[in-house]
Formats: sequence, C-alpha cells, structure tokens
Amino acid sequence: MPSKIMGMKGMALRRLSLAAMTAALAACGATSNQPEPSPLPTVADQIGAQVAWRDGVGGKTDFRFLPAQAGDRLIVAGAPAQLQAIDMNGGGARWKVDLPHPVAGGVGAGEGTIVVGTLKGDLLAYGYDGQSLWQTRASTEIISPPLVADGIVAVRTADGRITGFSAADGSRKWQYQRQMPALMLRNFAPMVTDHGLLFAGMAGGRLLALRLSDGTVVWDSPIAQPRGATELERVSDVVAPPVVTGNLVCAVAYQGRVGCLNQNNGTPVWSREASSYAGVAVDDDQLYLVDDLGNVSALDRSSGRSMWRQDKLVARRTSAPVRIGDVVAVGDLAGYVHFLSREDGRFVGQVSTDGSRIAAVPQVIGNRVIVQTQAGNVFALSIKQ
Repeated sequence: MPSKIMGMKGMALRRLSLAAMTAALAACGATSNQPEPSPLPTVADQIGAQVAWRDGVGGKTDFRFLPAQAGDRLIVAGAPAQLQAIDMNGGGARWKVDLPHPVAGGVGAGEGTIVVGTLKGDLLAYGYDGQSLWQTRASTEIISPPLVADGIVAVRTADGRITGFSAADGSRKWQYQRQMPALMLRNFAPMVTDHGLLFAGMAGGRLLALRLSDGTVVWDSPIAQPRGATELERVSDVVAPPVVTGNLVCAVAYQGRVGCLNQNNGTPVWSREASSYAGVAVDDDQLYLVDDLGNVSALDRSSGRSMWRQDKLVARRTSAPVRIGDVVAVGDLAGYVHFLSREDGRFVGQVSTDGSRIAAVPQVIGNRVIVQTQAGNVFALSIKQ
C-alpha cells in the first residue's frame, strides 16, 4: 500500500470503518488481488555500480526515514528512537544519541542544527556534534522530515499544519493551517525550499508555496482536481516531495496529474494525467516519474512530452527516482537499486542491499547515491562516471 489513508473532520483525525478501510486498501493495491511483483530484471552491469559502504542504525520500521547531510556527516534517524552521525566518506558512527521518544518524521539538518520529530510531536534539536540544543512541541505527530533553512525549522504534522520554529531556540514563529478533505493519504513527503520559499505537497492535489520567514501564503495552486463519485475515488493528494529546478517547481499527485508550475506565482507551465505516490526527479532536459504501478518514465521538462518508459519494475513498489550522472536510480521492495540510462530507460546497473524495502527517496550526495532501507541500514552506492 503506498500510504495509509486517514479520515479527518475538522481537526480531529478519525479511523475509517472496516468496510471503508477494506475499500481503501483495495484502491491502494494492498489486497490479495494486487499484481505479483515483476520478476527481478537480469542486468548486465555497465557502470560499475557497487556498495561503497554500509552502516546500521536502529531496527526495522515502516516509516520512511530519510538521511540528512551535515557537513561531512550523514545524520540518520533509526527505529525506534535513535539518532546517529555517520562518516560520509567511509561509513562508521561519529556519535549516537538515544532519543526520549520514538521517531516518526525523520531528521532534517542545516545551518549547524539537526532536528528530529517524534510520534508524540516532540521536536528535538542538536548541534552537528550531537549535543542537545533545545526541545519543543508541535501540535501532534511529526510525519515528515523537518526542514531547516534561513533560521527557521519548518515542520509538517499529521493534522495538516505546517509550523515554523526558530532554529535558534525553538520558539514558534508562525503556523499555517487549512481545512482538509474528508479522506487523505498519510503524507511522509519532505518539504523543499528555494529563494526563501517553502514548497509543500498537500491533500486535494494542491501545491503550496509559503514565505519561509513568516509563513505567508505566496500561492496555492492545483496540480490535480479530485474526481469521482465517492470520497475514496476523490483522493488526489500530493504525497511525494516537489522538485525545484530553475524557475520551475514540479510535482505529481496520486490519482491526479504531473506537472510543473512557475516558482514565483504558481502558474501552470504544463501538466498531464498521471498517478504517483513515489515522486519525480528533474534535470535540465527531462522529468523522471515513477507512477503508482511502478513504471519509470521520462518526460520532456519543458512540455511533458513522453520520451521513454521502463515497465519491468511493475508492482515492485518502486521508490522515487534520482538522477546521478547519466543514469537514473530507483529502489524497490526487495532492497535492490536499479540504474537506468537517462537516454532511453534501459537497465545499465543493479545493486542489492539488505533485502528490505527502500521506501524513502534515494539521495545524491557528492558522487554517491545514499539509500536507507526499512531494515535500518544505510548504503552509499558508487558508479563509474
């Protein structure tokens, strides 16, 4: 299932009835009639893809923890309540911290501050040396990685709020809140920032731009319009991180559309039908999309025109894509990282990790792809470029 479905009325989260949950699971492809995962592709390595190093942090989890870079260290949240700094170059722990409560939203880092969110809504800040700086509370469970930029720590919580805290002392600076639809997908997606703006995918197929300094809404534009006769059919949420490229911000909605908007005013540049809970990556020429079936596609960045499609990863719960050099990397449910040519989508490399799902977005840091598995391991992968 791509994401849990949540019911909301006003500000109170509500459980679905058993019948509604069964229908929701069917809609998300998590029942016994879901397609069998495609066979593991047999790939002749052409790029020297290999594991440069691996390290472990915490135990198994269903959360989508995403490592964050802090100088020459990789900051990693681990289940149930661990924070660890790993040497970026060769692996190995620099320091470890046991947190007071289980982690939910993962970790964010920037400007000398590391911030992690918990199931209880605690927001915990540490220096790059692992020393505690401050602690505060958000309104409820912190479900995606905090964002640290321009002296602000921005946090998304399970009640649909985005709150800005001071990175210096944890005091609350601003809060954004909107009415949410009756049903929504659980949103683990990181927020992103560029030129003083915060971009966040929202329920109802919308993309939001806030001024990071004070939380003012700069624009609020649709990526997709919910459609269908029932509330379940009308779920069309942006639950993958948007991507900023030049003056564009691009995103995709589940049961909706994919497209790019003008970063300054939210005006659509192009869009087309698509459905994804994984996400997109963008370079100077193309947008790469993993749809809700697991197909990987490349679209022309300026127009949305189809360039190529790779269909050999269907039902492998393929992760969001990431571009490195001349290849595109995606993870899957069995812990494999697949490398595809950006030119035509053919397989050019494949690396096995630990057999558990890679659910979080792979990251390119320096000349390596970093992935964190749901078994609690972190891998740095290298390729010849």
